[in-house]
Amino acid sequence: MPVSMGNIGENYIIKMITGNREVRSHLQAMGFNPGTEIRVITKVHGGDVILGVKDSRVAVNEEQARHIMV
Repeated sequence: MPVSMGNIGENYIIKMITGNREVRSHLQAMGFNPGTEIRVITKVHGGDVILGVKDSRVAVNEEQARHIMV
Protein backbone atom coordinates (compact mmCIF):
# COMPACT_ATOMS: atom_id res chain seq x y z
CA MET A 1 0.00 0.00 0.00
CA PRO A 2 1.20 3.57 -0.50
CA VAL A 3 2.48 5.31 2.63
CA SER A 4 -0.22 7.94 2.12
CA MET A 5 -2.69 5.30 3.36
CA GLY A 6 -0.61 4.51 6.46
CA ASN A 7 -1.71 5.24 10.01
CA ILE A 8 -0.27 8.14 11.98
CA GLY A 9 2.28 6.92 14.51
CA GLU A 10 2.92 3.61 12.71
CA ASN A 11 6.30 2.40 11.48
CA TYR A 12 6.60 0.80 8.05
CA ILE A 13 9.32 -0.73 5.90
CA ILE A 14 9.56 0.58 2.35
CA LYS A 15 8.89 -2.28 -0.08
CA MET A 16 9.47 -0.35 -3.31
CA ILE A 17 9.43 3.07 -4.93
CA THR A 18 7.23 3.41 -8.00
CA GLY A 19 6.99 6.04 -10.73
CA ASN A 20 9.26 7.11 -13.53
CA ARG A 21 13.02 7.26 -13.17
CA GLU A 22 13.01 10.93 -12.18
CA VAL A 23 10.48 10.39 -9.38
CA ARG A 24 12.27 7.31 -8.04
CA SER A 25 15.63 9.07 -8.14
CA HIS A 26 14.28 12.13 -6.31
CA LEU A 27 12.67 10.07 -3.53
CA GLN A 28 15.76 7.88 -3.13
CA ALA A 29 17.94 10.99 -2.84
CA MET A 30 15.70 12.08 0.06
CA GLY A 31 16.41 8.76 1.84
CA PHE A 32 13.38 6.71 0.74
CA ASN A 33 14.93 3.41 -0.31
CA PRO A 34 13.55 -0.14 -0.25
CA GLY A 35 14.23 -1.75 3.13
CA THR A 36 14.32 1.58 4.99
CA GLU A 37 12.09 1.96 8.05
CA ILE A 38 9.89 5.05 8.05
CA ARG A 39 7.29 6.44 10.44
CA VAL A 40 4.14 8.36 9.55
CA ILE A 41 4.37 11.38 11.83
CA THR A 42 1.35 13.30 10.61
CA LYS A 43 -0.89 13.92 7.64
CA VAL A 44 -1.45 17.50 6.59
CA HIS A 45 -4.62 18.89 5.03
CA GLY A 46 -4.53 18.27 1.30
CA GLY A 47 -2.89 14.84 1.45
CA ASP A 48 0.68 15.85 2.27
CA VAL A 49 2.49 13.59 4.73
CA ILE A 50 5.31 14.20 7.19
CA LEU A 51 7.48 11.12 7.56
CA GLY A 52 10.30 10.19 9.87
CA VAL A 53 13.20 8.69 7.94
CA LYS A 54 16.78 8.18 9.18
CA ASP A 55 16.43 10.45 12.25
CA SER A 56 14.92 13.25 10.13
CA ARG A 57 11.45 14.54 9.39
CA VAL A 58 10.64 14.87 5.70
CA ALA A 59 7.50 16.36 4.19
CA VAL A 60 6.29 14.81 0.94
CA ASN A 61 3.30 15.88 -1.11
CA GLU A 62 0.39 13.57 -1.83
CA GLU A 63 1.72 12.57 -5.26
CA GLN A 64 5.15 11.62 -3.90
CA ALA A 65 3.60 9.70 -1.00
CA ARG A 66 1.64 7.55 -3.46
CA HIS A 67 4.94 6.33 -4.94
CA ILE A 68 6.35 5.09 -1.61
CA MET A 69 5.01 1.56 -1.18
CA VAL A 70 5.11 -0.03 2.27
